Amino acid sequence: MDLSGQDKKTAAPVPSEIAQNLKVADENAAFKYDEAARNIVAQKSVLAYILKSALDEYVEYTVQEIAEKFIEGEPELRKIAVHPDHPDWQDDSGMMSGDDKIEGKPTADKSQRDGTVYFDIRFIAVLPSDGNRIEILINCEIQNKDTPGYPIPKRGIYYTARMISSQRGTIFKNQEYGKIKKCVSIWLCEDTADARSDTINRYSFTEECLRGDFREEKKDYDLMTVVVLRLGRKGENSGDNAIRLLSKMFSTNLSYEDKLDALQNEFKISVSREMSEEVQSMCNLSVGVLNKGKMEQAKETAYELRDMGLPDEKIARAVKVSMDTLQAWFAEREALLVK
Repeated sequence: MDLSGQDKKTAAPVPSEIAQNLKVADENAAFKYDEAARNIVAQKSVLAYILKSALDEYVEYTVQEIAEKFIEGEPELRKIAVHPDHPDWQDDSGMMSGDDKIEGKPTADKSQRDGTVYFDIRFIAVLPSDGNRIEILINCEIQNKDTPGYPIPKRGIYYTARMISSQRGTIFKNQEYGKIKKCVSIWLCEDTADARSDTINRYSFTEECLRGDFREEKKDYDLMTVVVLRLGRKGENSGDNAIRLLSKMFSTNLSYEDKLDALQNEFKISVSREMSEEVQSMCNLSVGVLNKGKMEQAKETAYELRDMGLPDEKIARAVKVSMDTLQAWFAEREALLVK
């Protein structure tokens, strides 16, 4: 059935100003929500919980020790391009220099960075060691869904590979491969099916001796690790502290006061004014994100009803939107169909 009643080849509808405004509003809300989420996760106290759950090297240490002794410098938030050959890429050899304050916001909005892929959060951590100082490069990504259309582990492996290749010319030159630093990519998936909810999976290089008993030192091949934390509905009651903390911060059910109480009393995190504002922002925006999901469902229902031949007036009443909004949806869909 032709949704417009006209030949698509001769009458391609143009999305109305309403449709464009709705799209911009959705994108801005999602961008601000993601920004607030990154700013919360980038706190050393939160990162410490994540490292303790994600990497064996930190299991025996308290989160306070991890935050104060092993997480260094200032995490970079969406400032480093994933692709080193991209024109926006910058030398990150000194990216962790500075004081102990955790801050850093995107230096440009989404429209200015369109088409460029950036690491959400990147920072340097020191591995507990009795000998020489050992640094690892860590990337932390916040993912709305754990089924975005590709396997999360594969993207994580790609990110660690990029982090290793970007060290050439800064950390090592020519054939100084012994200087390569270990890279870890940690993925935090908010929305996931119950069957995968409250789980942590880790992927890394291991040595397999096919003949003989010779072993390389683990530090010489253990250079890429990907960790996926899936939060989901069961996350708020998880026995793992990192999953429970993150699930509560990303929850659409808990109030601002509940989240602050969890941070301060359950996880013993001193909440600064800036962090409090980010939590408040996430709470406000999460309502918008939830409503957006409901609106997307209503939009799909409207498309189905129109395909069935129902008049627009009845469709608008059925999905409880104005005629202007309904027409904007149909114009947007028609524009996509003729591309």
